[in-house]
Amino acid sequence: MKVVDFDFDSGLLKRFLDFPRHHYVSDSNWIPDLAEPRLLAKSGSSPTTWRNFLVMDKDEILGRVTALINPHLCDEDNRPYAQLGFFECVDDLGVSQLLVEKAAVWLRSNLPNGASILAPMNFDTWHSYRLRTKGFSEPTIFMEPYNPPYYPTLITALGFNPTSRYVTKTVNDPQPLMKAWEVHHHHAFSQGYCVRSFDLGEPAAEMSLIYRLALGAFRDNLFYTDIPEDEFRALYASAAGRLDPDLFLFILDPQGEPVGLCFSIADHRQPNTVNVKTFGILPHVRSEGVGAALAYEVYRRFQAKGFLRVNHCLVRAGNRADKFDGGLGEITREYILYARSL
Repeated sequence: MKVVDFDFDSGLLKRFLDFPRHHYVSDSNWIPDLAEPRLLAKSGSSPTTWRNFLVMDKDEILGRVTALINPHLCDEDNRPYAQLGFFECVDDLGVSQLLVEKAAVWLRSNLPNGASILAPMNFDTWHSYRLRTKGFSEPTIFMEPYNPPYYPTLITALGFNPTSRYVTKTVNDPQPLMKAWEVHHHHAFSQGYCVRSFDLGEPAAEMSLIYRLALGAFRDNLFYTDIPEDEFRALYASAAGRLDPDLFLFILDPQGEPVGLCFSIADHRQPNTVNVKTFGILPHVRSEGVGAALAYEVYRRFQAKGFLRVNHCLVRAGNRADKFDGGLGEITREYILYARSL
């Protein structure tokens, strides 16, 4: 076996990007990450530096990973985190160890002592990160991480430990939640709050609004970094053709200013299920029950469209979003972001 490392070699990059298609050839739950070619293409605008690694046995690829350094993603001592992204590997500890340690050598040569590695993370938390650790039989949700069940075993064997846990919860009976949220909906709307749908006639302006709201709503999230607007737009481009304006709602304050949003998408494999992908409220109105008011309106739209099950997707375990279901949701998928010292 040998390790080949490169940055922008077009031939090697094509093989790097093609590897998952062969790796998951018999797994119908895998969905290609359409952002990979764009992120790993040579770009002078990205502040992130990276190097790609392949483990090969003669001409056969056995694993791949990218070592990344995003100068905007720093720890409490203002040291940039190291990242391992785009990780894919056969079920072989020796291969994964060779792959990760070669990447770690490159990271050590470019980072100060005491840095930590986050894995897996592809550039930042706006893009794909985390491993799925439970719920492998569940169909993959739009922008949800997916991997073979043995990946967590490989990662932990290489010295990584969980640094943050996430869940997807499924609500099978919306009525108790709607009853709890109804009073907040009534109060907010009596004060002049209202909702509107995504305007398909003004997609550029709507995407700029979503970008501004997302930055404001999620800035206090763990491992948050800003993202350029053009990259944000590219991130959601693949969903544009499936966008249902009734499933993308903004909530407006009494002055008509947008203060929150909810983006949901019908599950492509379970027709009675809808996935709440993004739900965010600006910090200055969170204590006013605005989130619950928006949730009630969102669920009311779900009912009108005949959805019977709702997935609250990819929420961090233990934070306010995790508690939003009032304990009525069933955890159907779990995910972990790992870390270790460099």
